[in-house]
Amino acid sequence: QVMAQRALADAMELMATAMALEAVSRTADREAHEARRGRKDELRNE
Repeated sequence: QVMAQRALADAMELMATAMALEAVSRTADREAHEARRGRKDELRNE
């Protein structure tokens, strides 16, 4: 039973880590997209 609890705790930790990584990845994607859009705006304004 202890092993089952440990396995469950490990799985929950992995899931939390995966969710955190996904959030970081989404944030980076959004920032990259905004940076690209910002550059396009600068080029249009010149």
